[in-house]
Amino acid sequence: MTDPDWRAPVDPPTPVTPVPFGKPWSIWAWGGLISTAGLALAVAPRPVLTLLHAHVETPSLPWVRFAGLLLLAYAMGYHVAGWTGQRTYMRASVVLRVFSLVVIGAFVLLDWLPKAWLAVGLADFVGAVWTTLELRWRPKPKAA
Repeated sequence: MTDPDWRAPVDPPTPVTPVPFGKPWSIWAWGGLISTAGLALAVAPRPVLTLLHAHVETPSLPWVRFAGLLLLAYAMGYHVAGWTGQRTYMRASVVLRVFSLVVIGAFVLLDWLPKAWLAVGLADFVGAVWTTLELRWRPKPKAA
């Protein structure tokens, strides 16, 4: 039931969206930031947790490392979206990233997270605004 003429593509995929000024930098930057955070949490969680004023008991560190690996997996979606120009993923990421500020803000107000975490939510929000501006500036591909 397989096509005998099928071959794997030799060239990398071309972007779906025309990008007049290059790659969608907001998506690439956010993917890089999340990759860096995920790698840092997976390899050296204590300094990252200290920076965020998050006290975690030693028995919980394996879970923090696992969360770092999940962040790396999540970042892969941003890298792929940036590589292929997936506008749908980019638009969905804007909603998620704006909502993260709301959730982090609520957690800070409820005293479930230290105030230092607001920096994470604000960075996420700024990235969402940047992605929104890029999506508005970029023309949609025209149907052939």
